[in-house]
Amino acid sequence: MSKTSPYNLTLEQIEESLGKLCTIKLKNNEKDLKGYLYNIDPVTLTIFLLQIETDFNENELPSRYKILVVMNHAVLEFKVNNEENGISRHILDDVVDRRIEDFENESERMQQRKKDLILLFESNRIQITYTNDDPVVHILDRAHISPPYVISSIECNNEIILQRVKEMMAQLPI
Repeated sequence: MSKTSPYNLTLEQIEESLGKLCTIKLKNNEKDLKGYLYNIDPVTLTIFLLQIETDFNENELPSRYKILVVMNHAVLEFKVNNEENGISRHILDDVVDRRIEDFENESERMQQRKKDLILLFESNRIQITYTNDDPVVHILDRAHISPPYVISSIECNNEIILQRVKEMMAQLPI
């Protein structure tokens, strides 16, 4: 007997659906989401889709491919389109692996993101300390920003400084 998920798919059907075009209808009645199924987390039932952008700039994130994460509680309906050709699992994994490499500390994109972050704070005349050997950027010796240099990677105990740093970092493109 095969165990089924709330999406009315057995584990075997989920495995067979990887790489297939899927449509997700959200509970909040927003526009339907479409993409190629990369995975479904068996514990949280979070859906991971790979979307292919038609309008993209290779020098900016996101590039041609976008990874979309949809939490189970937001899903009203999940459909797999078995009629259309999908993407092979090998291609899916290759795209995701390349995207992950962009966020490694030594990657070109992370180094550029660090430079952009430093420039942002220096241009606003905010005291920062950093070295080429240390990936962490220190602001006013109170806030510390680690790779991937996004708002969620800020460590700071002072709520006022934290809020100000978040506001400034919101200016940086992802």
